[in-house]
Amino acid sequence: MNFVVSQESLLSELQFLQGVAEKKKTIPILSNILLQAEGDSLTLAATDLEVSLTGGCEAQVQEPGGITVSAKKIFEVVRSLTDEKISFVLTDGNWLEITSGNSFFRLVGLTTKDFPEVPVSNFSKAEKVSHDLFNDLINRTIFAVTQEDARYALNGALLEIDSKTIRMVATDAHRLAMVEEAFSSTTEVKAIVPKKTLTELRNLGNGEEMLFAQDKNHLFFKVGHRVLASRVIEGQFPSYEKVIPPENPLAVVFAKETMAGAIRRVSLLASERSRAIKFTLNPGEAIVSSSNPELGEAKESVAIQYEGSELEVCFNAQYILDFLTAVAGEEVVLRLKDPASQGLLEPHKQSSETSKYKCVIMPMRM
Repeated sequence: MNFVVSQESLLSELQFLQGVAEKKKTIPILSNILLQAEGDSLTLAATDLEVSLTGGCEAQVQEPGGITVSAKKIFEVVRSLTDEKISFVLTDGNWLEITSGNSFFRLVGLTTKDFPEVPVSNFSKAEKVSHDLFNDLINRTIFAVTQEDARYALNGALLEIDSKTIRMVATDAHRLAMVEEAFSSTTEVKAIVPKKTLTELRNLGNGEEMLFAQDKNHLFFKVGHRVLASRVIEGQFPSYEKVIPPENPLAVVFAKETMAGAIRRVSLLASERSRAIKFTLNPGEAIVSSSNPELGEAKESVAIQYEGSELEVCFNAQYILDFLTAVAGEEVVLRLKDPASQGLLEPHKQSSETSKYKCVIMPMRM
């Protein structure tokens, strides 16, 4: 294998692949990136067996071939180089020699036959989705994906597509985020997308059209010349419709930034384990407070629109802050039933008539 490539083009591709390559090194080949030179291009791929990403760039190929090398080290080497062109030569013993200007590196490689096969799709029946729209769905739900590996079906977000809507739902059993937008589709989709896939999809591009396809076990996303393939999480996602309260009669409307600031300040003295803060609601005013025997206590008054009788309710401060960070608009409404029932957070005005964004949070004991 012998080829010359632009430093800028290669660095761009390697940056995208860093997040996919396995970092734990339990299986050494998964920490490597596949380089395949053929024709007038260099193809690159990384996988952790759950998520795979394929990209590439133009190259002057003198001799075709392939090798896998450490994703981290080749990225650091290419990033450090300042010359416009980089030369790569594969020598005996699977050594990859890298030359650029006065710099020379020799990286140990592993043969391509040990690299896992990357799933592929011809995208013949692909759906076209705005990448910005998909990013928006991810940004408004990913915070609710569970951090616990034991609850496998909750390790991703549920993606649902039908003839009229596209919907994404995530939950960690303590909160649930659901966003729905108008969408025209000829196929139906219901799949749990891993959190790592969602994270990598956000990085794939901006303002571009994305192609989406699926087979029995995989989802495929194509943005430009890059293709992200993801295994579907098997398992039963909870019936989220039953979690969303049909009617919480008490509405609390507040300015998003004002409430977020108050919560951040008050939560400084909340328990680090529970992050619990108390809301004491009265017409026109909410007292946000926290108490910790080891640290002290804090409280702050926030102006609200509320017409019910006095009510005290406790929530995890971080859960509310996550929603306030993700939601658009200046005002948010918190719908309540009583101190023991789940609260429902929504933008006071949805972004459009066809848009729905809801976040359910479970109350905490006072």
